[in-house]
Amino acid sequence: MTKKRDEKEQIVKLTPGKRKLVSWVSFALAIAIALILRATMIQAFTIPSGSMEDSLLIGDFLLGEKITYHFRAPYRGEVIIFRHPRIPGRDLIKRCIAVENDTVEVRDKILYVNGEKVPLPAEGKYSDPRIFPRRDNFGPYVVPKDCVFAMGDNRDNSEDSRFWGPVPLENLKARPLFVYLSIDLGPEARTIQKSIDIYRVLLKRLFHFPPAIRIRRIGLIVH
Repeated sequence: MTKKRDEKEQIVKLTPGKRKLVSWVSFALAIAIALILRATMIQAFTIPSGSMEDSLLIGDFLLGEKITYHFRAPYRGEVIIFRHPRIPGRDLIKRCIAVENDTVEVRDKILYVNGEKVPLPAEGKYSDPRIFPRRDNFGPYVVPKDCVFAMGDNRDNSEDSRFWGPVPLENLKARPLFVYLSIDLGPEARTIQKSIDIYRVLLKRLFHFPPAIRIRRIGLIVH
């Protein structure tokens, strides 16, 4: 009995040191797992502009998965996250309108792919009645190999493949899953130029009354 008590006391004496070691190991492991997940599987993104309104709004925070596009190219109609073809370090979110070898044409704002009219997504919109070349009359244009053609759902307020060309498949970063947080950034939302500006405005809105959180958008599936 005495021997067992001594062993128990010895274990108790060692426990604080072990706990400290386990805490550090757990912390390092959690960081490593988070970094691995971010690099290979899941990443958070923000919406800094109105180019996808009203499907996605300025102040929507999304989770995107980074696995799917290692195995297949995007389908027509999918929302995609990708690196800007011309501006290093800038990520964009648009809708894949056409894939390689498709013929894209815009006539008086109306989109046609392979000669067939493509309706706006349910939450998409036109916000400017005027007609401009390239934006509202474009093509016909054949999408090159290993590329997709991307456009915003807010067709009159989107800088997209009509202006800077197709998106190479190698530029794809993620397929958006759902909105995990949505903040109404107020009038300042229209002044946002970069993703980092969202966080500047967000800090102000966190202390706003009434609350600026768009509760109904949390959990919204992106499609």
